[in-house]
Amino acid sequence: MLFTVLSYVAQIVAIIIPSIINKEWLGQQDVMISLLSYILVLGLQFAMLSEEPEVTWYPFIGSYILSLVLEPVLFVVGLTARPPGRLSGVEIAQVTIVSSRCLAVGLVVATYFTWRQVDDSKDSTDAEQQPLIPKNPDGTPIQASDEGDGSQSSTAYGSTSTTAASSSANSTTGNSDSENSKDGTKDNSKDADDKAKKTDEENTNELPWERRERKRREEMEKRLKENGNWFEYAKRFMIFFPYIWPVNNRTLQIRALLVGLCLLANNALNVLIPRQLGIIMDSLSHANDKNPWVQVIIFAFLKFASSQAGISLLRQWLWIPVEYYSFGAMSIAAYSHVLNLSSDFHDSKSSSDIMVAISSGQAISNLLESICFSAIPMVIDMTIAFMYLSATFGPYEGFITFATSIIFLYIAGRMIASLKTARRGEVNAWFDEHYVRQAGIQGWSTVASFNQVSHEEDRYSSAVKTRVAKSQDVYIGYLLAYAFQYLVLLAGLLAGAFLAVYQVTSGQSTPGQFAMLLTYWTQLVAPLTFFAGLGKNISRNFIHAEQLLDIMNTKPTVVSKENADNLEFSGGTVEFKDVSFSYNDKKDIVKNISFHIPSGMTVAFVGATGAGKSTILKLLDRFYDVTEGSIKIDGQDIRDVDLKSLRSRIGIVPQAPILFNDTIMNNVRYAKLDATDEDVYNACRAAAIHDQILGFSEGYNSRVGERGIKLSGGELQRVAIARAILKDPSIVLLDEATSSVDTETEQKIQDALQALCSGRTTFVVAHRLSTVMNADSIIVIADGEIVEQGNHDELIEAGGKYANLWSKQVFTKTKDKSKAADMSGKVSDLVNDLTADETGDDVSKATTSPAKVVDSTSHGSTSENANESTSGAGSNDNKTTEDHKDDDSGSETATETISNSDRKK
Repeated sequence: MLFTVLSYVAQIVAIIIPSIINKEWLGQQDVMISLLSYILVLGLQFAMLSEEPEVTWYPFIGSYILSLVLEPVLFVVGLTARPPGRLSGVEIAQVTIVSSRCLAVGLVVATYFTWRQVDDSKDSTDAEQQPLIPKNPDGTPIQASDEGDGSQSSTAYGSTSTTAASSSANSTTGNSDSENSKDGTKDNSKDADDKAKKTDEENTNELPWERRERKRREEMEKRLKENGNWFEYAKRFMIFFPYIWPVNNRTLQIRALLVGLCLLANNALNVLIPRQLGIIMDSLSHANDKNPWVQVIIFAFLKFASSQAGISLLRQWLWIPVEYYSFGAMSIAAYSHVLNLSSDFHDSKSSSDIMVAISSGQAISNLLESICFSAIPMVIDMTIAFMYLSATFGPYEGFITFATSIIFLYIAGRMIASLKTARRGEVNAWFDEHYVRQAGIQGWSTVASFNQVSHEEDRYSSAVKTRVAKSQDVYIGYLLAYAFQYLVLLAGLLAGAFLAVYQVTSGQSTPGQFAMLLTYWTQLVAPLTFFAGLGKNISRNFIHAEQLLDIMNTKPTVVSKENADNLEFSGGTVEFKDVSFSYNDKKDIVKNISFHIPSGMTVAFVGATGAGKSTILKLLDRFYDVTEGSIKIDGQDIRDVDLKSLRSRIGIVPQAPILFNDTIMNNVRYAKLDATDEDVYNACRAAAIHDQILGFSEGYNSRVGERGIKLSGGELQRVAIARAILKDPSIVLLDEATSSVDTETEQKIQDALQALCSGRTTFVVAHRLSTVMNADSIIVIADGEIVEQGNHDELIEAGGKYANLWSKQVFTKTKDKSKAADMSGKVSDLVNDLTADETGDDVSKATTSPAKVVDSTSHGSTSENANESTSGAGSNDNKTTEDHKDDDSGSETATETISNSDRKK
């Protein structure tokens, strides 16, 4: 590439030197402009390639091939257009240089393809360097039998790597070559290590938001590389077109078209205003017969039309409804799409990321406005300016303007990139200052009690000084960058002005045209400054839009079949048949479970945390679909019925209920939007919360705060129960519904739940076994499998896992053990369940009266993992897929607490 650039420079020198000797310019305008353009483009390419650690060569090889084919043709055509006769010395020099350049380019192309051929078939006949696993004709490895996942590593077992092959080949030519190969390998390895180390150091200094931006940018670059070009990449965003363009609103379409006309009018004004200024200048001379007053009035009208009070005001007024339509339609579509996605999506994404992605629809609007209202009009303006200046002052003036613009944009981009590190240091210093200030204020009591006020003042003073110093460095860097950019513009302006002055003095142009040139250069600053940051802004908007695009391309995994029938409910008989399920297709959480529950019965699931109890409830409510087997309600597979009709029959009281930041009345009524106030009151009475709500300052109009934060755990749980009661479901799912209430309130809720569950098929998940003693059937789950099933008395008599769990929850005197079953109905306060492995057989038993039990210190804690909550589809701010799916990783511990008086006894 350097030789090619130098050859073009040599061509120009071969024209200039004879021109100086003969005192006659021998260069044709088209030839000179062509040569200068080549030098400009190739020079910028060379500068950019020198800064790239890795270069993709095929586009350059393609340009070399085109140059090799077209340049000789154009040069020969140019020679044939000359007058007949012998070639001059300048022409002979041109032929020699062009021939040398074509030969060099040809050698580069031939070397490239030869190298590719050798690299693809290097030592292909050497049996020692062939992989044991053969390859297909297309180069892909032939897959082995269906063992494992069928994947093959990039280097087959027994094969010799390229590096090893190269070293082996070099070793046959001599020791020195072998040593050079080793040194080269070592140097390459060292360079790779240094690069990796440098990358790690840069990443270590990243802030969280910078890391997210970098990962998104890398993902965008990866997809851009996969698509091959920007056009193919941008086509993926066409799914947003119906939301950007008002396809069903003719009024907004007409407004958008009028906006386009306004933009064209602005383009015309940007050309007419400098031209009109030149006409005014010429009209002031006595040789011009135009009335200067009329020209000034025309100029004033044109300036008014191009001002913010003219066409720009009209354009903005026309665009406002279109803009708000675009943003509103996109936000609504994204929100609706997210709400219709399945539980697996919500459980794998944090709500904050989802909300950011939905709001990133604004990035699409910003991208559209940047391209349509700024980039395209400015490109049109600059193109017209180049053409008009070339027509007025000749092609050299147009080339000066064009070259200055290109160099300005390149330097601006490089200067801004060079300030990235300084800018990052400033942001880090700002965060450090904020942290020190916040820590000192939040920890004021600690600061004051240890007399460290002066220490905190020094810390904050140091942080402020560091931030100020970093900010000054960044500010000075930007000042220098802007100064350098304007020096480039000044150089271009001087070159263009010198050429224009020469033409004015020689009578080729008028003073008015010179004034027009200066006006054009003044207008050139704004678009060039805009284009300097356009690439970064477009990239940032695409990165943000990628988040929304990923969500919009996500399909729900749990959907109703096409034309699915509604659930025909006839009692609520539930059957699980050979049901298995896994969250990640790797480990089954539920394993081959089968049971049949007649209508109106109450079944309880007990077992250790993570055993899969709450997952069974999620499968029944179709938050997930089973991996194997089937779930039927009244003989109908729940996958074959309409999803809405299924969930309308099921009421849920989750372990961790979520309330909206609204009034208590609206939160309870959410289960049945057409319910009357009296219906809500009755539901709350049944949930033993009505009187307590009336004691609030605003009663049922009291707002509960974000996620119900203003309510206690018991109040929150009872409001959720009231909401389920109001729904009046046919099947009830209770997931630790009384886990957050005291003993007295629990008894009230149990009475209410008994009334709710009467005559309804009920599924209960509980850790406190006293809450499920009266269940018709108790199913013990361990590691996703059913290990025991029966009622309370049957399971106690069987002496299996359930009996073991029961014995760990009720501690009595040794002499009263035989009476434990008879007295169990009177137990009011029990510890959380423990597995046998967690507690062992050496648990100390309290020596207390038969009526007393030992309370666990973890009694009030949440006993079921958050990822087993039936409401997990909406409460997942900080969960990841793996956290949710590891349904059998939890464990609970309980500590036996004995009062001092009991110990004395």
